Amino acid sequence: MVLHSSSAQDGLLYAREKLGMAVWKLATGVGSIKARLADAYIELAILQESDLPSELVDEWKEIKSDLTKGKMIKEIHFVDGEFVDGPIGLLHSTLRYMRNKKAQDIAKRICLLESKLGQYVRSR
Repeated sequence: MVLHSSSAQDGLLYAREKLGMAVWKLATGVGSIKARLADAYIELAILQESDLPSELVDEWKEIKSDLTKGKMIKEIHFVDGEFVDGPIGLLHSTLRYMRNKKAQDIAKRICLLESKLGQYVRSR
């Protein structure tokens, strides 16, 4: 992929910033690996396919999919003196039932994706 337009370059810089923040949150965040993955996902989710080089899009999509492939579930909360039945998002329902080993694997894949993007940018 040859980059000539400034918008493509801007997308790469934006993707690099977001993936860098995801890695930062994984490394320095407070809580379990699952809690840190939830924080890192926020950075991944706002990226667009067009922000990434075509050869990294599938990896990015797989990571996002692995973090959101659970079923939508409901949970009962006690709010203002009443029990309220509310949904839990796909990310949190997926992470709730994910094994720590799988969570660690996804965290490694996010770090590798960020590294590959850095190498891609430096090679251009």
